[in-house]
Amino acid sequence: MQITLIRNATLIADMAGLRLLIDPWLAGKGEGKNYSGRGPSPLVDLPMPIEDILRGIDAVLVSHLHSDHFDEVAQTSIGKSLPILCHARDQAAILAMGFQDVRAIGDGIAIGQVRMRTTDGRHGPPEVLDDMGEVSGFLIEATGEPRLYWAGDTILCPEVKAVLTQERPDIVVVHGCGALWNGKGPLVMDVEMIALTLDLAPFVQVIVTHLDAVDHATVSRKDLHRLIAAGATGADRLVIPDDGEILTF
Repeated sequence: MQITLIRNATLIADMAGLRLLIDPWLAGKGEGKNYSGRGPSPLVDLPMPIEDILRGIDAVLVSHLHSDHFDEVAQTSIGKSLPILCHARDQAAILAMGFQDVRAIGDGIAIGQVRMRTTDGRHGPPEVLDDMGEVSGFLIEATGEPRLYWAGDTILCPEVKAVLTQERPDIVVVHGCGALWNGKGPLVMDVEMIALTLDLAPFVQVIVTHLDAVDHATVSRKDLHRLIAAGATGADRLVIPDDGEILTF
């Protein structure tokens, strides 16, 4: 398995002959939305041209429809016949964008040799959930490959803890920028939650993404590297990729 961090939450996962693009946010630097009033996101450019990101993609996985996970640039750049995999609640909206092959994942779907199903999460504390809406993560697996849990835009909540302790994934991807909404949050994991995730998932590598790209973040890569330097329990299993970096498992 190879996982390439593009930027923010956007990943490419290569496994069992499938090349899967996850949560594409393809706007140029400063060409997206302003989430906090401090300035337009994304804060950094893509590490490669859009045509290179899309080359060889077999399917696109979309966790939810927030603009930093499936933006207008992605919607217009991705071929309308390419399979789009999503939660059932987003299927009608993505079909309305003109995509022709939109598949609801639900409790299980297979594409090629890769199987996946949705998991639940919470996009922040109770006081922001009406604004944030529902989100999903995914368990992704194939014979002979590590079992991947991509938690999505969620805090560390009972639903995530249940996946970590009951499903026992081999690799976990979390979003760790600790973003705020109108001063409330975090909307995704912060440093403390990431440290607790390491405790809940012993021996598992935890990849942290969704960093250094949105204007409402409170956690950076530097903050997480300080966690490693401080010798926190399990921090040797923490992986903090740079944009464009390829991880092999």
